[in-house]
Amino acid sequence: MGWKAYLDLASITPPVGVWLTGYAARTKPCTGIHDPLCARALVLENSRGERAALLSLDLIALTTEQVNRLRRLVQDWTGIPPQNLLINCSHTHSAPAVGELAAPWMGIPDAAYLDIALRKAATAVKSASEEPLDVQVKFGSAECHIGINRRQRTSEGKIVLGKNPEGSVDPRVDVLVLEKPDGDPWVIVFSYACHPVVLGDDNYLISADYVGYACEAVERFFNAWAFFLQGCGGNINPRERGTFDIAEKLGRELAVSVIQAALNAEPVDDETMVGVAQTLRLPLLPPPSAKALRQWRKENLERAKTAEEEGRQGEARWRRCEAEWAAKVLTAMRDNSLPTHEPINAQVLRIGDVAFAALASETFSEIGLTVRKQSPLPHTVPVAYTNGCIGYLPTASAYDEGGYEVETAFKFYGRLLMLAPDSERLTGDWLLRQLHRCRR
Repeated sequence: MGWKAYLDLASITPPVGVWLTGYAARTKPCTGIHDPLCARALVLENSRGERAALLSLDLIALTTEQVNRLRRLVQDWTGIPPQNLLINCSHTHSAPAVGELAAPWMGIPDAAYLDIALRKAATAVKSASEEPLDVQVKFGSAECHIGINRRQRTSEGKIVLGKNPEGSVDPRVDVLVLEKPDGDPWVIVFSYACHPVVLGDDNYLISADYVGYACEAVERFFNAWAFFLQGCGGNINPRERGTFDIAEKLGRELAVSVIQAALNAEPVDDETMVGVAQTLRLPLLPPPSAKALRQWRKENLERAKTAEEEGRQGEARWRRCEAEWAAKVLTAMRDNSLPTHEPINAQVLRIGDVAFAALASETFSEIGLTVRKQSPLPHTVPVAYTNGCIGYLPTASAYDEGGYEVETAFKFYGRLLMLAPDSERLTGDWLLRQLHRCRR
Protein backbone atom coordinates (compact mmCIF):
# COMPACT_ATOMS: atom_id res chain seq x y z
CA MET A 1 0.00 0.00 0.00
CA GLY A 2 1.03 3.62 -0.39
CA TRP A 3 2.85 5.58 -3.05
CA LYS A 4 5.47 4.30 -5.44
CA ALA A 5 7.70 6.46 -7.63
CA TYR A 6 10.72 6.47 -9.82
CA LEU A 7 12.82 9.15 -11.49
CA ASP A 8 15.06 9.18 -14.52
CA LEU A 9 17.21 11.89 -16.09
CA ALA A 10 18.37 12.44 -19.65
CA SER A 11 20.84 14.98 -20.96
CA ILE A 12 19.35 17.32 -23.56
CA THR A 13 22.45 19.51 -23.76
CA PRO A 14 22.85 20.48 -27.43
CA PRO A 15 26.06 20.65 -29.45
CA VAL A 16 27.85 23.96 -29.86
CA GLY A 17 26.53 25.85 -32.86
CA VAL A 18 22.79 25.71 -32.26
CA TRP A 19 20.93 29.00 -31.96
CA LEU A 20 19.76 30.08 -28.53
CA THR A 21 16.35 31.65 -28.08
CA GLY A 22 14.60 34.19 -25.89
CA TYR A 23 16.26 37.37 -27.16
CA ALA A 24 15.88 38.97 -30.57
CA ALA A 25 19.20 40.80 -30.10
CA ARG A 26 21.33 37.66 -30.49
CA THR A 27 22.98 37.63 -33.89
CA LYS A 28 24.85 34.30 -33.99
CA PRO A 29 24.65 30.70 -32.73
CA CYS A 30 25.89 29.62 -29.30
CA THR A 31 29.62 29.41 -28.78
CA GLY A 32 29.90 27.01 -25.84
CA ILE A 33 28.30 25.10 -22.98
CA HIS A 34 28.44 26.61 -19.50
CA ASP A 35 26.26 24.06 -17.71
CA PRO A 36 24.13 21.10 -18.85
CA LEU A 37 20.45 20.98 -19.77
CA CYS A 38 18.35 18.09 -18.48
CA ALA A 39 15.06 16.31 -18.98
CA ARG A 40 13.81 15.01 -15.64
CA ALA A 41 10.98 12.48 -15.52
CA LEU A 42 9.10 11.46 -12.37
CA VAL A 43 6.41 8.78 -12.38
CA LEU A 44 4.08 8.41 -9.37
CA GLU A 45 1.81 5.43 -8.71
CA ASN A 46 -0.82 4.96 -6.00
CA SER A 47 -1.95 1.71 -4.39
CA ARG A 48 -4.69 1.31 -7.03
CA GLY A 49 -2.09 1.21 -9.79
CA GLU A 50 -3.00 4.63 -11.18
CA ARG A 51 -0.01 6.49 -12.57
CA ALA A 52 0.93 10.06 -13.43
CA ALA A 53 4.13 11.56 -14.75
CA LEU A 54 5.84 14.93 -14.35
CA LEU A 55 8.35 15.89 -17.03
CA SER A 56 10.64 18.88 -16.47
CA LEU A 57 12.70 20.25 -19.37
CA ASP A 58 15.49 22.85 -19.34
CA LEU A 59 14.03 24.51 -22.44
CA ILE A 60 12.27 27.81 -23.07
CA ALA A 61 9.01 26.15 -24.20
CA LEU A 62 7.57 23.51 -26.51
CA THR A 63 5.30 23.79 -29.52
CA THR A 64 1.88 22.17 -29.46
CA GLU A 65 3.12 19.68 -32.05
CA GLN A 66 6.07 18.72 -29.84
CA VAL A 67 3.76 18.28 -26.85
CA ASN A 68 1.45 16.04 -28.87
CA ARG A 69 4.40 13.94 -29.98
CA LEU A 70 5.63 13.50 -26.41
CA ARG A 71 2.13 12.58 -25.26
CA ARG A 72 1.83 9.91 -27.99
CA LEU A 73 5.22 8.41 -27.23
CA VAL A 74 4.61 8.32 -23.47
CA GLN A 75 1.15 6.78 -23.85
CA ASP A 76 2.42 4.18 -26.33
CA TRP A 77 5.41 3.25 -24.17
CA THR A 78 3.92 3.48 -20.66
CA GLY A 79 0.12 3.63 -20.92
CA ILE A 80 0.09 6.95 -19.04
CA PRO A 81 -2.69 9.02 -20.66
CA PRO A 82 -2.15 12.65 -21.74
CA GLN A 83 -4.26 14.05 -18.91
CA ASN A 84 -1.89 12.41 -16.41
CA LEU A 85 1.30 13.69 -18.06
CA LEU A 86 2.42 17.21 -17.09
CA ILE A 87 5.21 18.63 -19.28
CA ASN A 88 6.79 21.77 -17.84
CA CYS A 89 9.63 23.86 -19.28
CA SER A 90 11.89 25.95 -17.05
CA HIS A 91 11.86 28.76 -19.67
CA THR A 92 15.59 29.43 -19.54
CA HIS A 93 16.60 31.99 -22.17
CA SER A 94 19.97 30.28 -22.61
CA ALA A 95 18.63 27.13 -24.26
CA PRO A 96 18.22 26.17 -27.92
CA ALA A 97 15.56 27.57 -30.22
CA VAL A 98 12.55 25.24 -30.31
CA GLY A 99 10.34 26.68 -33.03
CA GLU A 100 7.68 28.21 -30.79
CA LEU A 101 9.31 31.62 -30.92
CA ALA A 102 9.32 33.03 -34.44
CA ALA A 103 12.36 32.08 -36.51
CA PRO A 104 14.72 33.58 -37.39
CA TRP A 105 14.10 36.53 -35.08
CA MET A 106 14.42 34.49 -31.87
CA GLY A 107 16.86 31.90 -33.17
CA ILE A 108 16.77 29.19 -35.83
CA PRO A 109 15.60 25.77 -34.57
CA ASP A 110 17.84 22.75 -35.16
CA ALA A 111 15.45 19.97 -36.22
CA ALA A 112 17.96 17.15 -35.64
CA TYR A 113 18.69 18.28 -32.07
CA LEU A 114 14.99 18.74 -31.24
CA ASP A 115 14.10 15.29 -32.56
CA ILE A 116 16.70 13.65 -30.33
CA ALA A 117 15.83 15.81 -27.29
CA LEU A 118 12.14 14.88 -27.50
CA ARG A 119 12.85 11.18 -27.86
CA LYS A 120 15.27 11.27 -24.94
CA ALA A 121 12.64 13.05 -22.81
CA ALA A 122 10.02 10.43 -23.64
CA THR A 123 12.55 7.67 -22.98
CA ALA A 124 13.19 9.14 -19.53
CA VAL A 125 9.47 8.82 -18.72
CA LYS A 126 9.51 5.22 -19.97
CA SER A 127 12.53 4.38 -17.82
CA ALA A 128 10.96 6.08 -14.79
CA SER A 129 7.86 3.91 -15.15
CA GLU A 130 9.65 0.58 -15.04
CA GLU A 131 11.23 0.33 -11.58
CA PRO A 132 8.99 2.02 -8.99
CA LEU A 133 10.16 2.35 -5.38
CA ASP A 134 8.09 2.71 -2.21
CA VAL A 135 8.02 6.36 -1.13
CA GLN A 136 6.41 8.63 1.42
CA VAL A 137 5.02 11.78 -0.24
CA LYS A 138 5.15 15.08 1.68
CA PHE A 139 4.28 18.67 0.84
CA GLY A 140 5.68 21.93 2.18
CA SER A 141 6.06 25.58 1.26
CA ALA A 142 8.22 28.58 2.04
CA GLU A 143 8.90 32.03 0.63
CA CYS A 144 11.65 33.28 -1.67
CA HIS A 145 12.25 36.80 -2.95
CA ILE A 146 14.63 36.51 -5.88
CA GLY A 147 11.87 37.67 -8.25
CA ILE A 148 10.53 41.18 -8.87
CA ASN A 149 7.65 42.46 -10.98
CA ARG A 150 9.17 43.74 -14.21
CA ARG A 151 6.38 46.00 -15.51
CA GLN A 152 7.85 49.38 -14.61
CA ARG A 153 6.00 52.61 -15.34
CA THR A 154 8.17 55.44 -16.65
CA SER A 155 7.76 59.13 -15.85
CA GLU A 156 5.94 59.43 -19.20
CA GLY A 157 3.42 56.82 -18.09
CA LYS A 158 4.64 53.99 -20.36
CA ILE A 159 5.15 50.40 -19.20
CA VAL A 160 8.66 49.09 -19.89
CA LEU A 161 10.62 45.99 -18.87
CA GLY A 162 12.33 47.09 -15.69
CA LYS A 163 11.67 46.81 -11.96
CA ASN A 164 8.39 47.46 -10.19
CA PRO A 165 8.81 46.77 -6.45
CA GLU A 166 5.13 47.54 -5.88
CA GLY A 167 3.90 45.13 -8.55
CA SER A 168 2.52 41.64 -8.09
CA VAL A 169 4.86 38.72 -7.39
CA ASP A 170 4.32 35.20 -6.13
CA PRO A 171 7.00 34.60 -3.48
CA ARG A 172 5.83 31.11 -2.61
CA VAL A 173 8.00 28.04 -3.15
CA ASP A 174 5.93 24.85 -3.25
CA VAL A 175 7.77 21.62 -2.54
CA LEU A 176 6.82 17.97 -2.98
CA VAL A 177 9.19 15.63 -1.10
CA LEU A 178 9.50 11.95 -1.91
CA GLU A 179 11.16 10.03 0.91
CA LYS A 180 12.67 6.56 0.81
CA PRO A 181 11.42 3.96 3.31
CA ASP A 182 14.30 4.84 5.65
CA GLY A 183 13.05 8.46 5.80
CA ASP A 184 15.82 10.01 3.70
CA PRO A 185 14.73 12.45 0.96
CA TRP A 186 15.01 10.93 -2.52
CA VAL A 187 13.39 13.48 -4.84
CA ILE A 188 12.63 17.15 -4.14
CA VAL A 189 10.10 18.66 -6.57
CA PHE A 190 9.90 22.43 -6.25
CA SER A 191 8.04 25.19 -8.06
CA TYR A 192 8.79 28.91 -8.18
CA ALA A 193 7.62 31.72 -10.45
CA CYS A 194 10.40 33.78 -12.05
CA HIS A 195 11.84 34.16 -15.56
CA PRO A 196 15.26 32.45 -15.85
CA VAL A 197 16.79 35.53 -17.47
CA VAL A 198 19.68 36.39 -15.17
CA LEU A 199 21.76 35.88 -18.30
CA GLY A 200 21.01 38.42 -21.00
CA ASP A 201 21.22 38.69 -24.76
CA ASP A 202 25.03 39.01 -24.59
CA ASN A 203 25.30 35.43 -23.33
CA TYR A 204 26.05 32.84 -26.02
CA LEU A 205 26.64 29.88 -23.68
CA ILE A 206 24.17 27.07 -23.00
CA SER A 207 22.84 27.36 -19.44
CA ALA A 208 19.91 26.44 -17.21
CA ASP A 209 20.34 29.90 -15.58
CA TYR A 210 19.46 30.22 -11.87
CA VAL A 211 17.33 27.06 -12.04
CA GLY A 212 20.38 24.88 -12.63
CA TYR A 213 22.22 26.37 -9.66
CA ALA A 214 19.16 25.92 -7.43
CA CYS A 215 18.81 22.25 -8.40
CA GLU A 216 22.51 21.65 -7.83
CA ALA A 217 22.42 23.21 -4.33
CA VAL A 218 19.31 21.25 -3.29
CA GLU A 219 20.84 18.00 -4.52
CA ARG A 220 24.07 18.67 -2.70
CA PHE A 221 22.30 19.43 0.59
CA PHE A 222 19.99 16.39 0.61
CA ASN A 223 22.07 13.98 -1.48
CA ALA A 224 18.84 13.57 -3.45
CA TRP A 225 17.44 14.50 -6.85
CA ALA A 226 15.99 17.96 -7.51
CA PHE A 227 13.13 18.56 -9.92
CA PHE A 228 11.99 22.07 -10.96
CA LEU A 229 8.60 23.27 -12.21
CA GLN A 230 8.26 26.85 -13.49
CA GLY A 231 5.39 28.79 -11.93
CA CYS A 232 3.30 31.71 -13.19
CA GLY A 233 6.10 34.22 -13.64
CA GLY A 234 5.15 35.83 -16.95
CA ASN A 235 5.62 39.30 -15.46
CA ILE A 236 8.40 38.38 -13.01
CA ASN A 237 12.16 38.75 -13.60
CA PRO A 238 15.10 38.12 -11.27
CA ARG A 239 15.80 41.13 -9.06
CA GLU A 240 19.44 41.07 -10.25
CA ARG A 241 20.71 40.19 -13.69
CA GLY A 242 23.82 40.01 -15.82
CA THR A 243 26.35 37.31 -14.84
CA PHE A 244 26.75 33.66 -13.97
CA ASP A 245 27.84 34.71 -10.47
CA ILE A 246 24.49 36.41 -9.98
CA ALA A 247 22.67 33.37 -11.34
CA GLU A 248 24.52 31.18 -8.84
CA LYS A 249 23.76 33.55 -5.96
CA LEU A 250 20.04 33.69 -6.73
CA GLY A 251 19.88 29.95 -7.37
CA ARG A 252 21.40 29.25 -3.98
CA GLU A 253 18.99 31.68 -2.33
CA LEU A 254 16.08 29.82 -3.92
CA ALA A 255 17.62 26.53 -2.76
CA VAL A 256 17.63 27.74 0.86
CA SER A 257 13.86 28.29 0.64
CA VAL A 258 13.38 24.89 -0.98
CA ILE A 259 15.37 23.24 1.80
CA GLN A 260 13.33 25.06 4.45
CA ALA A 261 10.06 23.92 2.86
CA ALA A 262 11.30 20.35 2.48
CA LEU A 263 12.43 20.08 6.10
CA ASN A 264 9.01 21.27 7.30
CA ALA A 265 6.95 19.22 4.82
CA GLU A 266 3.93 17.24 6.05
CA PRO A 267 2.76 13.84 4.76
CA VAL A 268 0.34 13.56 1.84
CA ASP A 269 -1.87 10.70 2.97
CA ASP A 270 -4.64 10.92 0.39
CA GLU A 271 -3.95 8.65 -2.60
CA THR A 272 -6.39 10.29 -5.00
CA MET A 273 -5.05 10.68 -8.53
CA VAL A 274 -7.09 12.62 -11.07
CA GLY A 275 -5.98 14.23 -14.29
CA VAL A 276 -7.96 16.37 -16.70
CA ALA A 277 -6.64 18.12 -19.80
CA GLN A 278 -8.47 20.17 -22.39
CA THR A 279 -7.75 22.50 -25.27
CA LEU A 280 -9.47 25.83 -24.63
CA ARG A 281 -10.23 28.39 -27.34
CA LEU A 282 -9.34 31.92 -26.29
CA PRO A 283 -10.68 34.97 -28.15
CA LEU A 284 -8.33 37.25 -30.06
CA LEU A 285 -8.26 41.01 -30.44
CA PRO A 286 -9.12 42.45 -33.86
CA PRO A 287 -6.22 43.66 -36.04
CA PRO A 288 -5.30 47.30 -36.66
CA SER A 289 -6.62 48.82 -39.87
CA ALA A 290 -4.95 47.95 -43.17
CA LYS A 291 -3.75 51.53 -43.45
CA ALA A 292 -2.14 51.41 -40.01
CA LEU A 293 -0.50 48.07 -40.81
CA ARG A 294 0.98 49.33 -44.06
CA GLN A 295 2.39 52.37 -42.27
CA TRP A 296 3.75 50.18 -39.46
CA ARG A 297 5.48 47.92 -41.97
CA LYS A 298 7.01 50.86 -43.83
CA GLU A 299 8.29 52.55 -40.67
CA ASN A 300 9.84 49.38 -39.28
CA LEU A 301 11.58 48.50 -42.53
CA GLU A 302 13.09 51.98 -42.62
CA ARG A 303 14.19 51.73 -38.99
CA ALA A 304 15.63 48.26 -39.58
CA LYS A 305 17.73 49.58 -42.47
CA THR A 306 19.02 52.49 -40.35
CA ALA A 307 19.83 50.16 -37.45
CA GLU A 308 21.76 47.84 -39.76
CA GLU A 309 23.76 50.71 -41.20
CA GLU A 310 24.63 51.87 -37.69
CA GLY A 311 25.62 48.39 -36.51
CA ARG A 312 22.63 47.86 -34.20
CA GLN A 313 21.88 44.37 -35.44
CA GLY A 314 19.69 43.39 -32.50
CA GLU A 315 17.31 46.28 -33.08
CA ALA A 316 17.34 45.57 -36.81
CA ARG A 317 16.15 42.00 -36.18
CA TRP A 318 13.34 43.25 -33.93
CA ARG A 319 12.23 45.84 -36.51
CA ARG A 320 12.20 43.28 -39.30
CA CYS A 321 10.08 40.96 -37.18
CA GLU A 322 7.56 43.80 -36.69
CA ALA A 323 7.52 44.48 -40.45
CA GLU A 324 7.05 40.80 -41.25
CA TRP A 325 4.18 40.54 -38.78
CA ALA A 326 2.37 43.47 -40.39
CA ALA A 327 2.80 41.89 -43.83
CA LYS A 328 1.40 38.56 -42.62
CA VAL A 329 -1.64 40.21 -41.05
CA LEU A 330 -2.29 42.18 -44.25
CA THR A 331 -2.13 38.96 -46.26
CA ALA A 332 -4.53 37.22 -43.88
CA MET A 333 -6.92 40.15 -44.09
CA ARG A 334 -6.90 39.97 -47.90
CA ASP A 335 -7.43 36.19 -47.81
CA ASN A 336 -10.15 36.47 -45.16
CA SER A 337 -8.14 33.98 -43.07
CA LEU A 338 -7.55 35.91 -39.86
CA PRO A 339 -8.04 33.69 -36.79
CA THR A 340 -10.67 34.60 -34.21
CA HIS A 341 -9.47 32.26 -31.43
CA GLU A 342 -6.21 30.74 -30.20
CA PRO A 343 -6.13 27.18 -28.79
CA ILE A 344 -4.34 26.68 -25.46
CA ASN A 345 -3.64 23.51 -23.50
CA ALA A 346 -4.93 23.55 -19.91
CA GLN A 347 -4.54 20.85 -17.27
CA VAL A 348 -5.28 20.01 -13.66
CA LEU A 349 -3.43 17.06 -12.13
CA ARG A 350 -4.26 16.01 -8.58
CA ILE A 351 -1.83 13.85 -6.63
CA GLY A 352 -3.18 13.23 -3.15
CA ASP A 353 -4.20 16.58 -1.67
CA VAL A 354 -1.79 18.42 -4.01
CA ALA A 355 -3.10 19.76 -7.32
CA PHE A 356 -1.11 21.22 -10.19
CA ALA A 357 -3.05 23.84 -12.17
CA ALA A 358 -1.30 24.30 -15.51
CA LEU A 359 -1.53 26.54 -18.56
CA ALA A 360 0.46 26.58 -21.81
CA SER A 361 1.29 30.26 -21.56
CA GLU A 362 3.54 32.87 -20.02
CA THR A 363 0.99 33.36 -17.29
CA PHE A 364 0.99 36.54 -15.18
CA SER A 365 1.57 36.02 -11.46
CA GLU A 366 -1.81 37.49 -10.50
CA ILE A 367 -3.60 34.68 -12.33
CA GLY A 368 -1.66 31.99 -10.48
CA LEU A 369 -2.22 33.71 -7.15
CA THR A 370 -5.97 33.89 -7.75
CA VAL A 371 -6.21 30.20 -8.68
CA ARG A 372 -4.26 29.15 -5.60
CA LYS A 373 -6.34 31.38 -3.30
CA GLN A 374 -9.71 30.23 -4.66
CA SER A 375 -8.86 26.54 -5.05
CA PRO A 376 -10.90 24.18 -2.84
CA LEU A 377 -7.93 21.82 -2.38
CA PRO A 378 -5.45 22.16 0.50
CA HIS A 379 -2.40 22.56 -1.73
CA THR A 380 -2.63 24.04 -5.22
CA VAL A 381 0.48 24.67 -7.32
CA PRO A 382 -0.11 26.97 -10.32
CA VAL A 383 2.39 26.34 -13.12
CA ALA A 384 2.92 27.97 -16.51
CA TYR A 385 4.94 27.01 -19.63
CA THR A 386 3.23 23.62 -19.37
CA ASN A 387 2.19 21.40 -22.28
CA GLY A 388 3.34 24.09 -24.70
CA CYS A 389 3.32 27.88 -24.67
CA ILE A 390 1.24 30.15 -26.91
CA GLY A 391 2.77 33.36 -25.52
CA TYR A 392 1.78 35.75 -22.75
CA LEU A 393 -1.45 35.46 -20.79
CA PRO A 394 -1.74 38.85 -19.07
CA THR A 395 -4.36 40.08 -16.65
CA ALA A 396 -7.24 41.99 -18.21
CA SER A 397 -6.07 45.19 -16.49
CA ALA A 398 -2.66 44.97 -18.22
CA TYR A 399 -4.19 45.77 -21.60
CA ASP A 400 -4.98 49.35 -20.69
CA GLU A 401 -1.46 49.72 -19.29
CA GLY A 402 0.22 48.37 -22.42
CA GLY A 403 3.78 47.12 -22.49
CA TYR A 404 5.84 44.36 -24.12
CA GLU A 405 3.72 41.42 -22.95
CA VAL A 406 0.53 42.94 -24.37
CA GLU A 407 1.71 44.82 -27.45
CA THR A 408 4.79 43.07 -28.85
CA ALA A 409 5.66 39.60 -27.57
CA PHE A 410 2.92 37.70 -29.43
CA LYS A 411 4.63 38.65 -32.71
CA PHE A 412 7.82 36.88 -31.63
CA TYR A 413 5.67 33.80 -30.96
CA GLY A 414 4.58 33.90 -34.59
CA ARG A 415 0.99 34.86 -33.69
CA LEU A 416 -0.99 37.21 -35.91
CA LEU A 417 -3.20 38.61 -33.14
CA MET A 418 -3.05 39.10 -29.38
CA LEU A 419 -5.31 37.30 -26.92
CA ALA A 420 -8.33 39.31 -25.82
CA PRO A 421 -8.56 40.53 -22.19
CA ASP A 422 -11.30 37.99 -21.39
CA SER A 423 -8.70 35.22 -21.64
CA GLU A 424 -7.76 35.75 -17.99
CA ARG A 425 -11.30 34.98 -16.85
CA LEU A 426 -11.80 32.04 -19.22
CA THR A 427 -8.62 30.22 -18.20
CA GLY A 428 -9.01 30.95 -14.49
CA ASP A 429 -12.64 29.79 -14.47
CA TRP A 430 -11.73 26.54 -16.24
CA LEU A 431 -8.93 25.72 -13.80
CA LEU A 432 -11.13 26.41 -10.79
CA ARG A 433 -13.99 24.30 -12.17
CA GLN A 434 -11.63 21.35 -12.62
CA LEU A 435 -10.14 21.82 -9.17
CA HIS A 436 -13.64 21.66 -7.67
CA ARG A 437 -14.41 18.51 -9.68
CA CYS A 438 -11.12 16.91 -8.64
CA ARG A 439 -12.04 17.47 -5.00
CA ARG A 440 -14.97 15.06 -5.19
